[in-house]
Parts: sequence; C-alpha cells; structure tokens
Amino acid sequence: MKLLLLFISALISGCERLEEVFVEEDLLQRPQAKRCADCHADIFREWEKSRHALAWKSEQFRAETENYAKLKCLSCHAPHQVDEGKKPVLRVEFREDGVSCVACHFKEETKSMHGPLKVWSPPHPSKQDLSYIRSSFCAGCHQETYKEWKLAKVQKTCQACHMPSLGKKDLIQKFPFYLFHLAKPRHSHEFPALKAGPEDVEVRLEGRKLILKNVGVPHNLPTADQGDPRLYLIAEVTYSDGRKRTVRKIFSPQTKTALPYMKPKAVLLPRGDIKEVRVRILRKLAWKKEKDLIKEVTLRTLSP
Repeated sequence: MKLLLLFISALISGCERLEEVFVEEDLLQRPQAKRCADCHADIFREWEKSRHALAWKSEQFRAETENYAKLKCLSCHAPHQVDEGKKPVLRVEFREDGVSCVACHFKEETKSMHGPLKVWSPPHPSKQDLSYIRSSFCAGCHQETYKEWKLAKVQKTCQACHMPSLGKKDLIQKFPFYLFHLAKPRHSHEFPALKAGPEDVEVRLEGRKLILKNVGVPHNLPTADQGDPRLYLIAEVTYSDGRKRTVRKIFSPQTKTALPYMKPKAVLLPRGDIKEVRVRILRKLAWKKEKDLIKEVTLRTLSP
C-alpha cells in the first residue's frame, strides 16, 4: 500500500519525483549481470547463451592465457567499460561475467545506462547513444576484424549480422516498470557467430588452379583477433587416366591465409590432365572441436 501511495504521489508530482521513488542505487554501482535480469529477463537469457557471457570463464580461454597470466589478452574478456573505438581496461569486479551488461551499457561519465533506444527508466537514468548501432562500437576489442570490415566497404554493420533483429519486443518484464514502455525494435544478445553458407564462397577451376573467393562475408573468412578458427579445403582430384590425388589446405587468421572479402585466392593442383575435382570446404570455430560443412561441389573440366 505504501508503494502504491508513493507511486500515485510521484505521478502527481511528475517524472522527476517518480525517478526519486523508484531509483535503485545499486544499479549505478556496477552490479553483477544477473542483477539486470530482475527487469530485463529476456535479454539476460539471450546473453547467458552468448560467447560474451563465457569470455572469461571458458576453459579454453583459461588455458590459452596460462591461467590468466597473459595480461594483454584479459581486458577484452572482462572489460570495465566498452567505448566506441577504444580498447577497454580490465575490470576488478565480477570478472566471471565476461563481457557483461554493465560493461557495455553503464558509463562512468554520466552515471547512467546507455543504449540505442530513447527510453525512460525510473530504476536508473538512461541515455540514448547511437554509437551502439555503429560497427566502430565493436572495434575496441575486435580490432583486426573491424579493419577487415572497413576494407570491405559495405554498408551492413557488425550488429546487422551478429545482433539479428527480433522485431518489436518488450524491453522489460518486471511489474510495474513494463507499464512505462511500449514494445520497441530489439536485437538478439546471443551474438551468434553466423555459419557461412554455400553461397558465401565461390569456387571455380581454371586449368590447374582452384580459385576460391569469399563473396558473402564482409570480413576475412575466418576472422579473429585471438584464437585459431580455421577454414579447411579438401580437393579430391581425378585425372583422365584414372589417377586420384587429394589436396588439403588450411586457411586461418593466425597464418594470415584467411580469405579476404571479394579477393580470390588460388590453390595450385598437382600436374596432370584433370578430369574433375570434388571440393569440400569446412569451417571450425575457435571454441569448437567439430567442423561445419560450408560447401561441397564437383567441378569438371570442359570436354575438348
């Protein structure tokens, strides 16, 4: 009853008074990610499934950093504050949250939450910030991938692919705060690493050369600032005399052999009168053991 009376009083006094009634001070003290789930339950559940949520605590990251001894790798996996175009510093608290809600959305300068939408949120101050819809927001951590994207000169942003649209959704699930908001355009916080499709890689045969071209992914394929994702080529060559040879090649960012956007790469096949080549292209993400088949095609030479 007391809360209801305060709520009615605040409505009469105006929005400023309402903020005083409902402000939750701990939200401005850099809480754990699960604290945000009290209101933003749907977004939190998506984020929990993401690689951002596992950025610090994955066993693979622990091993690659020799139990967090390699300091240069740490700040992007538990950033204090993510700002457009700036490499973050490592935070002190709740590092197990990885790239958390607070790391991306809370700004020390304004002591408020920032995001791409204009909203009114009594539990904490909120400010609209259009940097969240620009690729440069991702550039502080994903520096190499951002450079590759810039070279691609495409309009599609990082967010367009890795935060796909979910249509209009409620931002808040907690009563009474969801009453203050209409559904708004929302994007997934699972940050999926999209699987390249067969249409994304062109393959053609020119004499002894197998030509591969990344035509659908507007950065290198595969890409990574750290880690070791790989693209595998398996080419089974059949010659006119019945002989068979298999050519295998790995493309990766670590060896600087990944496929740039729209720039062909040639793989030289063994000498002989080639009849046909069965091509398979597979991708392995850095944190997975299994490989995904991207494309399978048989190329035949033209008959004389």
